[in-house]
Amino acid sequence: MKLTNIAVKSISLALITAFTIVEIINKETTVFYIIYLFWFDEFIRTVFDRVAYRFKKENIENPIQFQQQNKERFFLLGVYFIFIVVLFGILIDWKQMDLIGLNYSVLLFKNQIFNFSLLTIIAREIYLYQSKIDKILAKSVASNGIIILHISIVLGLLIWFLSTQKFQFMLDYSNVISIIPFLLLKIGFELKSVE
Repeated sequence: MKLTNIAVKSISLALITAFTIVEIINKETTVFYIIYLFWFDEFIRTVFDRVAYRFKKENIENPIQFQQQNKERFFLLGVYFIFIVVLFGILIDWKQMDLIGLNYSVLLFKNQIFNFSLLTIIAREIYLYQSKIDKILAKSVASNGIIILHISIVLGLLIWFLSTQKFQFMLDYSNVISIIPFLLLKIGFELKSVE
């Protein structure tokens, strides 16, 4: 039985969401965790686009544009990586060593659930790469993944600020409250792109 690309994307999204919910329930996640996961999702897609450019060039509609946009996405992801690690991985949780420890466990691939999520993303991209596609189109810098990442960064800062500074009663739940909008954002964008 061969799965459709839509089914593979949906299964991947469901697994990543389930893994993240497990982390939320176990209080083993931070804003860094979710934004870094979104970053990796887009990074892995961009890597597989580069592989497609190398080995499936004949299926690419406009190879020059494809390569240029792929380079632009890599550059933007590099900038986002530094911003995400410094701001969300260290500065936001500066006074909470337990959260910084969680962030480092994710950054150093010592969080098993995060690693399973990454394996799910890689498996999805391998399947999509191997499936027969007539035409491969270039993804612009404003792809769904980059938009999700950008909105997540802005939203993350806003929610973090509100939950830690303005609403002191939310301090115990600020991490959970901060992560739920990201999941909803990701689910919404991914379901829209699957259609």
